[in-house]
Amino acid sequence: MSKEVRIRYAHYLTIVLELAISAVTGFMAGAIILWSLGYNPWYIYGIMISMGISNPDYLLSKATPLLLTGLAFSVPMLAGVFNIGGEGQLYIGAITSLVIAYYTGNAVLALLGGFLAGAALGGAIGALKAFRDVNEVVSAIMLNWILYFSILYLIVDKLYNPLMPQQSVPVPPSAQIGIIPFPGGGIHGIFFIAVVAALVTHYLIYYTDLGYVLRVSGLSPKSASYAGFNPKKSIVYSMIIGGGLAGLGGALLIQGYVHSIDTTMSTLYGLGFLGIGVGLLGWNNPLGIILSSVFFAMLIIGGEMVELTAGAPPELADTIIGIIVIALALPYAYKILINYVRRWRERI
Repeated sequence: MSKEVRIRYAHYLTIVLELAISAVTGFMAGAIILWSLGYNPWYIYGIMISMGISNPDYLLSKATPLLLTGLAFSVPMLAGVFNIGGEGQLYIGAITSLVIAYYTGNAVLALLGGFLAGAALGGAIGALKAFRDVNEVVSAIMLNWILYFSILYLIVDKLYNPLMPQQSVPVPPSAQIGIIPFPGGGIHGIFFIAVVAALVTHYLIYYTDLGYVLRVSGLSPKSASYAGFNPKKSIVYSMIIGGGLAGLGGALLIQGYVHSIDTTMSTLYGLGFLGIGVGLLGWNNPLGIILSSVFFAMLIIGGEMVELTAGAPPELADTIIGIIVIALALPYAYKILINYVRRWRERI
């Protein structure tokens, strides 16, 4: 076995051990909290896991937008950019695909429109950071809320469904993404499209010149400049890719699962922010994010069932989920923090 292969296997083994230790720690911490509040931890965890995976179609459909917003966070992070704008990029992708689907009835055009809308928004945030030194977190949060209320206005005043005014006009059947039949039941096709997007992203990041430039720029902007790369362009490119993936997530959710947007944005709100946890849980690796999105969706669904079955308050389920996710994501988050501090020192 060559030295390079041994190093790679050692790296993967380290990751597995860190995740295993973090998982045990997170579940034990959650168990202590449950026990101290008078709940049986084994019973609660049993409900959370068994009910979380009881409906594979619902599980994978729930994981789809999380997978893509996780990628939307992770690709810019590899280039040293903190994309908290996945929320707004998901919104604009969803509303764009809805409008295109409603007026054209073409599923491919609607998906492409959602991707391009998210990419344009992400690119704008990246350009503001790269060429005007506008903090990407501040600009993204402002745009998230601008888009949130703008879409609410469009739904309430322009795109409402006359038969159900609390919802937008629906995606026509010709533009909907259907269900793929499997033995024992079908699975919505949107998850498989998201997995293909993750595989393409993995190839782009780890097997192309562009991906190499993005990763070098994220590790050390000075080294990238010495090598002849332009770190500012890397910022913009990474945000275009990340924004496009979040926009695709919104488009898939609308075209393949919910088919409309309600006047409270309940089907969209928060998915971009949850993507941050999914990305960290997957160690900013597209393949890892596929698994982490499904795991995260399982915890969310299981937490909902804990509330219904065990009568636990929603805050308790959210607390347990938060502890588990933080414990699993903490080792990689620490590495990101160290790298961020090093990048900051390079600038001063």
